[in-house]
Amino acid sequence: MSRLRQFTLFTLALLAAVRPAHAQRVLGLGDDASTLPRGVWRVTAGVVWDRANERYDADGKLRALGAAASTSSWNGRYDPRLGTAGPLVAALSGLSGFDASLGVLAIARRDASVDAPLGLELGLLSRLTLGAQVRVASHAIEPSVGINPGRIEGTMGFNPAWNNTAARDRNVQLVAQFDSATAQTTRRIAQCQASPATAGCASVLANVPGAQALVANAGAFAAALNQLYGGRGGANGLPFVPVGNGAAQQAINQRVQGYRDQFTALGNGAIGTQGPAGSTLFSPSDISRLLTDSLYGYLLRPMRAVHAYGPGEIAVRLKLRLFQTIGDDTATIRGFAVRQSAGASLRLGGGSDPAADEVFAPTTGEGSSGFGAQSFTDLWYGNRFSASIVLGFDQSQAQAFVTRFPDAATPNEGGAPFPLVMAERQVTLSRTPGSRLALTVTPRVSLTRNIWVGGSWAWSQQGADSWTLRSLTSPDTGFTSPGVTVALPSATGTDWSEHRLGLGGTYSTVAAARSGRARYAFDVTYQHQQTSAGRGWRVPRITRDVVSVRWYPRSWGRWKARPQR
Repeated sequence: MSRLRQFTLFTLALLAAVRPAHAQRVLGLGDDASTLPRGVWRVTAGVVWDRANERYDADGKLRALGAAASTSSWNGRYDPRLGTAGPLVAALSGLSGFDASLGVLAIARRDASVDAPLGLELGLLSRLTLGAQVRVASHAIEPSVGINPGRIEGTMGFNPAWNNTAARDRNVQLVAQFDSATAQTTRRIAQCQASPATAGCASVLANVPGAQALVANAGAFAAALNQLYGGRGGANGLPFVPVGNGAAQQAINQRVQGYRDQFTALGNGAIGTQGPAGSTLFSPSDISRLLTDSLYGYLLRPMRAVHAYGPGEIAVRLKLRLFQTIGDDTATIRGFAVRQSAGASLRLGGGSDPAADEVFAPTTGEGSSGFGAQSFTDLWYGNRFSASIVLGFDQSQAQAFVTRFPDAATPNEGGAPFPLVMAERQVTLSRTPGSRLALTVTPRVSLTRNIWVGGSWAWSQQGADSWTLRSLTSPDTGFTSPGVTVALPSATGTDWSEHRLGLGGTYSTVAAARSGRARYAFDVTYQHQQTSAGRGWRVPRITRDVVSVRWYPRSWGRWKARPQR
């Protein structure tokens, strides 16, 4: 049995031991404007299941949840070292417009979370209710990684010289051969110009400008070889080189052979027959190696299923009933009636911060503290039809955390930053979320005195975040990168909106307990919700199921039906 399930069962057993009091007839599904009678407690325990594998982009179109981590060409736009390698490969191979790419990266992702909210409310006065809520949350992210599905998409792979002695020696030898050939030919040209009768000078003197051009071109070629593949002084070169059986590597090998033939024609056989050591096509295991091996600078954990478990935010709430045109017993309503309340809430920061070294980092809450205000309106027509309208405003405070930001030129998907970011771009930021507005409309119908069914429409919108750079020194990696430019998304891509539809029902013994026909006053609610529309990369297309149980034990006071007022 999971820890979350044990916690839920323990809570329900504890609540079952509490002696209940009478309470007014509840509306059922969703929040409403009701306040608890003086001296009556309401203890709430629930479970919320969320699942998602899609999200909305900045234009409101559905995308795969892993789309921000996917690309049709994993090239220099995502890793600057590939951007450096591309022109070198083009120069060495003669292939203009060469795309130095590790290939097609396809990430599928599934998110699942389970929240267990536990709430406690007390009727301080008949009009005033004080409540608090704490959450225990479990959030799991399950990615699946695909790279180069057709086995032909990538043009670059790991430079084997970085961890293979034979490949390193091969590159060292090749560059040394080019250096030797150019040096020897330079001396030969000078010698032949000074002593034309010297044996073997005929081929050199036949085309001195051509020989000089050969030396210059071969020298530039050797310099590019050294920078890309490594060689001089045992250098390893760049971390990525062309795939061995690819067009670029084959063209480079042919140019090596061409230089060999030209030097041989001048009587210089210093260059051998082998070109530089090529790579192999990138595979899923190579991705894990790239992200985790300190050689390559990412210092990330491998992409795998990640689970976070722990407490979330703590919220304290006050609700004040302003007026009502109904009595405390809603079963007696005739015609139209209304009830209005106002609320205020204080949220204390909780939950885990996203781990900067995780590609996909689950959390157990938003983390930041904040405050909010709410308006609750209940509308009735008789005692069978009702609707609640809840309007809320919430403002979060700044929160500092360690994260990684890609370069401003890095492409993104619907505003979402590409998550494979090198450790040198790990910084400490302070994020202040934009203010949030939320509107929920919940119509209901009473089937019996104990059963309510209804639907819901919920809209929420949050403004753009603001960001402040705290430090360029990473507390985790120790890197200090004053040359790193962090482009902070102050307004672009961080605002969002969401529409959500729901359907559910409530079984309640509250009215029966009030009349003495039931021993315990409680209600049980089930609701299914589905995100119907959204805008902004932070909006997943959620499928949600909610089960909640509420008990009404009495501490002091007495339940009384009050006349209309």
